[in-house]
Order: sequence, then C-alpha cells, then structure tokens
Amino acid sequence: MNAPLSRRRRVAGFLLAVGGLPLLTAVAHPAGLDLTAGISLFLAAVVAVALVGGLGPALLAAVGGFLLLNYFFIPPLRTLAIATADDWIAVAAFVVVAVAVSGVVDLAARRSAQARTLASLAGGVLRGGPDPLSALLHQLRDTFALESVTLLERAAGAEAEPVPGGWSSVVTVGEPPAVTPADGDACVADESLVLVLRGRRLPASDKRIVDAFAAQAAVALRQQRLAVAAQGDKVRTALLAAVSHDLRGPLSSAKASVAGLRSDEVSFDAEDRAELLATADESLDRLAGLVANLLDMSRLQAGALGMTFAEVGLEDVVPAALDELGPPGRSVTVSLPEDLPAVRVDPGLLDRVLVNVVGNALRYSPAAGKNLEISGLAGSDGVELHVIDHGPGIPRDKWDLVFRPFQRLGDHDNHTGVGLGLALSRGLAEAMGGSLRPADTPGGGLTMILTLPAASGAVSPARSVSESAGSSA
Repeated sequence: MNAPLSRRRRVAGFLLAVGGLPLLTAVAHPAGLDLTAGISLFLAAVVAVALVGGLGPALLAAVGGFLLLNYFFIPPLRTLAIATADDWIAVAAFVVVAVAVSGVVDLAARRSAQARTLASLAGGVLRGGPDPLSALLHQLRDTFALESVTLLERAAGAEAEPVPGGWSSVVTVGEPPAVTPADGDACVADESLVLVLRGRRLPASDKRIVDAFAAQAAVALRQQRLAVAAQGDKVRTALLAAVSHDLRGPLSSAKASVAGLRSDEVSFDAEDRAELLATADESLDRLAGLVANLLDMSRLQAGALGMTFAEVGLEDVVPAALDELGPPGRSVTVSLPEDLPAVRVDPGLLDRVLVNVVGNALRYSPAAGKNLEISGLAGSDGVELHVIDHGPGIPRDKWDLVFRPFQRLGDHDNHTGVGLGLALSRGLAEAMGGSLRPADTPGGGLTMILTLPAASGAVSPARSVSESAGSSA
C-alpha cells in the first residue's frame, strides 16, 4: 500500500530530526542537565518526530539522539565511549522505547489510512456512477501501485470476453491483463469471481484490504447486471406499449376495410371498393414500417445489426427514399450541389433513416410537405443533409426527448415527442459513423441535420444551394 503519511509530513519529520535534535542539544547541554533529564528530553523529541513524520524520521531521530546523548551527556564526555553498565542500560532503554513509540505511531497511521481507503471504497460503490466496477478497480490499482487488476469469472457472462482456461475477463484495468488466476495474486470475490493483481507482491496486511475490494467488486458487478436487466425490462415494457398503441390504429383500419369488402350486407361501387383497398394498403404499409423499425431497434440495442458499406451518391438515395413516402414525399423540394461528395454508408440503413426523418417532418409540415426542403452541404466532418420543415418546431429543452424510444406514447401533445422513428434514425446514423441532430429553422420550424461519412478521405467544403439550410446549422 502507498505510504500512510503524505510526502510533506515525511519531509517535515526528517527536517525536524536533523535540525531539532542539535538545537535541543545546544539548549540542554549548557544548562548542565544530567543523563536522566537528557534522556527524557530526547525521548520526547523522538515521539514528536514520529508523530510528524512516521517511522523513518523517528528511527533517524532515535539513532541521532543516542549519539548526541552519548557524546554530550555520558562520561567520558565528547567521546562515543560508555564507561559504566548503568549508562549502557539507560541508553539501550532510550533506543528501545524510541523505536517502539515510532512503530506504534506508524502503525496507527497505517490503520488510519486503511480505514480511509475502506470508507472511500464503500462510498464509491454506494454512489454508483456510470461504471462503478471499473472505477473500483482503478482505485485498487492506484492505491497499491499495481500494473493491472482483472476481474475473472468462471462462466462467461453476457458482457464477459471469453479467455482460455475456462475463465472469462469481466473487466481489466491496466496492462498486462490476467488470463487465469495463476497469472498474479488471486483473491476470491465469490463462488465464480476472482480478482487477479499483477505487479508487486503485497504484504499480508494489505491483502486484507484487497479482500474487501474483491467483495465490493462482486457487489458492483451484480448491481451493474441488475441495472442492465432493469433497463431491458423498461425497453420491453415500452415496446409492449408501442405495440398496443401504434399497431392498433392501422390494424383497425385494415381490418375494417377488408371486413367491409367481404360483407354481403353492403354493396360498394367501384370507387368505394378502390378507396377501401387503398385504405387497407396504406394501413398495411404503416404496419410494415412500424414492425421494421421495431426489429431494427431491437437489433441495434442488441448489437446484432448487420451492415454492408458501399459508396453511394445522395442524388440517388434521396429520391428513392422520397418515392417510398408516396405523393407527400414527391412534393418535397430537394437541393443537392452537383459537386456533393459521395458517402460511405449502408444503403439500406440510410434509406430507413431518410424515410423516418422525412416522414416525421411531413407529419408536422403544413401543406402536406410543400414547404419541406432537403439540402446538401459538404463540411469538415462529412456530408450533411438538412431536412428543413416550417412546422410548429420543438422547444430547445425538448430536443433530447425526441430521440428517446417511444417518448411520444407518454405525451398528450404529439408535437413534443416523435415515437420510435427518430430514436432509430439516430442509432442507425451513429452505427454508420454519422450523427443526427436538431436545429432551429429560421422563421420557425425544425431542421434535422444528418451527417454522414464522406467516401473520400478529405472533404472540401461546398456551399449549399439552400441558404436557409446553411444558416440553420
């Protein structure tokens, strides 16, 4: 374990031993004190040095005090010889007492440091944080100046990385990591967890502190996994709410249309039949889109979303996405510079992002999308697409909410949350190395800025055709 006393206190202790003992001698010797009084004064000085600087300075003070007592207070004076057995006994008692007192003071300082470490350890676990387990192992490594600390698990967990020997690494701090318990000092945390320390060998007193770290590491890991499980339950609950809320409308419309067409009690002309079929078709398209979004979101959260990257031009991708949105999509104004660089993305995922972002803007844009614009801009971070609507907009303090899955379900006002689409779109954009962020539209409305990685290594900034989009960034 690191020294229990600070460097400043140890330096002060050495200075007090080197400077204080000669000063004490200069005062006591001219006063004509005898050996008994001299021993008492020097013993008090050793205790003071031990209290200030710990064991090292106190031992120096004990040796220095012995030499000064012998030279100035024990006959024959001004020599290091000792004439009588009584003087030998007195000086030996002084040295023993000085060393014993120094050891007791140093031990008390170590116990105090251990108590502070344990208090900090317990407080760190109770406070939690984004990654309490990693923070705990960092604290252990820094406290004992180790090369690395690894928490191994006998059975591979969901977040553990399999390693040879039947063990799996849950988390490692420092280098080199341990692979099996035999790679360093192993401390059992519980039935399946072992904490392995690599670096210097620790004394038995410090290993007792490490045992406490190991037990708290097991607690932190359980807390972490419970939090992940709770988050999964929260997502599943939200998913069920989304299914019951968003599937019910298009299902009811499609079922009513099909039931009407099959009914023998009502006679429909060709126009009515065409309208019912169109309603059913539109409702089924909405269902297909929602199910696809839910599946993509679940794969994204599970880290199982497969991607195939290719270099594509936005002048090809944007019109195709707008065609999927039907007549409202074809009314959107598109302004893409001719020299806009190609992007390196998964074309299918980019199509999903554009359909979701533009579809959301269409829902809140007046005049069925006639005032909706899409512009392109090349910048230092990549290629930007600005989806600009002039609808009611969203307050800045609500911008983070629009990217939360299923946020719309808990709001009475649909303009404050936009369901699953934007949450999925941001996740897909980030998975492709891009980003999705909101901005205010000048004059009112919301602009969604989709940034995508350019196909070439260097991107030359180009002026967007749409000045309003450029100013909204």
